[in-house]
Amino acid sequence: MIRIGVLCLLCLLSLPAFGDGERPRVQVEAGPLAGERREGVDRFLGIPYAAAPTGERRWRPPAPATGWDGLRDVTVAGAACPQASQQAIGVAPARQDEDCLFLNVWAPADAERLPVMVWIHGGAHRFGAGSLPYYEGASLAGRGVVVVTLNYRLGYLGYFSHPALDGEDAGGNFGFMDQLAALHWVQRNIAAFGGDPARVTVFGESAGGVAVLMLMASPEAEGLFAGAIVQSGGGWAMLPDAVAMRRRVQAGLDRIDMPADADASVLRAVPAERLVDAIAADRSLGFGPFVDGVSVVRQPVDVFRNGRQASVPLLIGSNTWEGSLMQALDPGEQGRRLADSKAVRELYRNETQDDAVRQQLLFGDLVFGAPARWIAAMQARKSSAWLYRFGYVRSGRRGQVPGVGHGSEIPYVFDVLGRSGGGASMSEMSEADLRMSRDVADCWVAFATHGRPDCVFAPWDAYSRRRDNTMDIADDEARQVQRLRAPILDAIDRFFSPDARR
Repeated sequence: MIRIGVLCLLCLLSLPAFGDGERPRVQVEAGPLAGERREGVDRFLGIPYAAAPTGERRWRPPAPATGWDGLRDVTVAGAACPQASQQAIGVAPARQDEDCLFLNVWAPADAERLPVMVWIHGGAHRFGAGSLPYYEGASLAGRGVVVVTLNYRLGYLGYFSHPALDGEDAGGNFGFMDQLAALHWVQRNIAAFGGDPARVTVFGESAGGVAVLMLMASPEAEGLFAGAIVQSGGGWAMLPDAVAMRRRVQAGLDRIDMPADADASVLRAVPAERLVDAIAADRSLGFGPFVDGVSVVRQPVDVFRNGRQASVPLLIGSNTWEGSLMQALDPGEQGRRLADSKAVRELYRNETQDDAVRQQLLFGDLVFGAPARWIAAMQARKSSAWLYRFGYVRSGRRGQVPGVGHGSEIPYVFDVLGRSGGGASMSEMSEADLRMSRDVADCWVAFATHGRPDCVFAPWDAYSRRRDNTMDIADDEARQVQRLRAPILDAIDRFFSPDARR
C-alpha cells in the first residue's frame, strides 16, 4: 500500500473561528475550508480526502485529493458512492456519484487536542454513506470529541477482481484502501479541527464493524488509531480469495452482458450505474473484502487467533435480534436444517418454541454474538476488551419485536433518537428511551476519551474468558452479567468457532 500525501505544515494551523451564525474556517493540506457553526458545534461536510476515483482512476488505489484555490464551502455533504436502492439501510442516499471520496467533521467550537471518533458505515459493502442522517455527529461532538464520518467505494467499484487488471498490482480491495486513506488524512489534518491524532478511535457497525476488525488485523493501519469499537461486526467470517471473488464479479458482469475478455479500458468506460445493476441481483451475504495478496494478505480471524492484531482497547458487541436480517435474506436449506435440528431446538427451548424465531436467534448468535465474545477473548490476551449485548427496545415497540434488530443501536450510539433519522419522532419517545440514548452515547464517548467505558453502565469490567462478563443493556437496566447465555454460545463455539475449525 502506497501511503498518500506528505505531512503538510499548513494542516496544523487553523484560521480564526467565529461565533454562531458566522463561518468557522480551517486550513487542511488541500486548501482552506469554510463550514458552519450550530449550537456550539462546528460542521464541515463534504471534504474530499482523496482524488475522484473516476475515469482512469477507477479501480486504482486512492490518490491525494486535488487542491483548490480560494475558500471552499463545506456545508453540504458530498455525493454518496454509487449503489442500488436498499430499504435495509433506511434512507437511500439521494445524491450519488462515482466522485464520492468525501468525509465529514463535527468539532466543538474552539476544540483543542480532543479525542477523535472515526465512523465507518455499514451496508454489506454495497450500500450506505457517511452522510446518512442517523450518523449525524453533532451530539457526540457536543460531549467533547471530534467526529469524522466517511464514504468509501462500494459494490464492484469498491471490491473487484478481473484478469484485465492483473498487471496493475493494485489488488482489488479499493473500499478498504479508501478507509486506510481516510485514516491517513485524519492523521495529517485532524489537528486543524482541534482533534488529537494520537487519540483516534475507529468505530463501525455491520460491514463497518468488519472494516474495523480488518484494520486491527492490517499492518498498513498500524499507528492510525488508538482504540476500536465493533458493533455487530461478527469476527469469524473467512474472506474469499481472489479466484472466488473473480467468479463472483464475472457472474455480475454476465448479467449486464459484459464479455469475460473485456480489457481495462472497456471496463473503465462502463457507466457506474451499470456496475450497480450488475451487483443488484446478488442479495447474499459475504460480498466485500477478499484476500488479494496486496492490501489484504491474511485472514483477519487468523491474525486475531495468533495474537498479531493491533494492541489497542476494544469495545465489541451485538444486538439481541440480529436475525432481523433474515427478513431480507434466505438462510438456505442448510441453515434451515441446522435451526430445525434436535440439538438446536434443545438449545433454544427456553427462549422460543417458534421455528422462525429460533432460526433468527441462531443466525444472530452464530454470525454476531458468539464471534463477538470470541474476539473479545482474543483481544483480552493482547490488550483489553469490553463486551456488550444491546437489548434495549424503545418503549413503543416492546412486545412487537423479538429484540433489537441489526443496526437499531445506532441512533442510541449517536444520540439522535427521536430526531431526523433516529427511527421515530420525538413524540413517540419516552423519557426512559431518551435517557438510554444519552447513556449509550456517553459510554461510547467515555471509551474514546479514556480507553475504557467509564460511564453510567458501572461496573463494566474488561472482559476475561474466566469470568465471561458481558454488559447486558436490557429494557429494565444495564448490568454486568457473567456467562450470559453461555450454554448456547459455548455449543456454537464447539462446532463453529475458528478453534473448532483447526
